Amino acid sequence: MVDVSVGLTVSWRAYLSIQHIQSAAIFTRQAAKIEEEYIESNNRELYHEHKSYVTGAIFATIAFLEANINEIFADCFEGVPSSSLKELGKEKLELIGDVWDIPKTAHYSMLDKYQIVLILAQKEKFNKGVTPYQDIQILIRLRNSLIHYEPEFIVTHSDEPEEITRHKFEKSLRNKFSLSPLVGAGNPFFPDRCLSYGCAKWAIESSLRFTDEFFSRLKVKPTYDHVRDKLILE
Repeated sequence: MVDVSVGLTVSWRAYLSIQHIQSAAIFTRQAAKIEEEYIESNNRELYHEHKSYVTGAIFATIAFLEANINEIFADCFEGVPSSSLKELGKEKLELIGDVWDIPKTAHYSMLDKYQIVLILAQKEKFNKGVTPYQDIQILIRLRNSLIHYEPEFIVTHSDEPEEITRHKFEKSLRNKFSLSPLVGAGNPFFPDRCLSYGCAKWAIESSLRFTDEFFSRLKVKPTYDHVRDKLILE
C-alpha cells in the first residue's frame, strides 16, 4: 500500500465572482417576491426584509465586479489563465500578470483595473461618458453611500416649493427603474424609495452589460457564462 499523504501538496483557489453575482440574483428575486405579494400595511418587518435584500444585491453586485477583474489579474500573474483567456496569447497574458505584481496596482480603482486590462490586451477602452461605464460609476457611488452612510435632512414637502430639496441620486437614478411600492411618495427618494426590486435588477443588469462588453472587447468568453440561467431576475 502506498501512503500518498506523505509529501502530497494540494492547492486550491476560490473564485468568488460567480458566487457574488448569483447571490445578487437570489436577493433580487426575493425582493421581487415581496413587492409582488405586498399589501399596503404597516408591516415594518417586511419593509426591513425587503430593503435588506435590495442592499444585499447592490453589495454583492459590486463584489462581483471587483472579484471578476481581480481573478483575471491573479490568473495571469500565476500563469493559470482560463481556457478562454488563453486566446489573448502568451505575451499579453504575461503583461497583465506583470502589472499585477506591481505593489501600487492594489490602489487602482476597480474601473481603472478593467481599463488597464483592455489597454494591455491592445483593445479599445470604455468611453467613460456613456453607458455601460457611466452606469457602473453611478452604481459604485450608490454602494459607497450605503456603506459609508451619512444621514441628512431632505425636505420632501413644503408650502414653499423652493425649500424642497432633492437628493443627489434622484437626478442620476430617476427613470432608470421602478421605485419601491412599500413606501409612500412622501418618503425621501434615497434611501427609501430608490431601494427597490427595480434598483437591484438595474444594478445586476448594468453590471452584466458592462462585463459582457468587457469580455466582448477582449474577444473571450465571459467566465460566468455557465451560470447565466441562474441569473434570471423575475
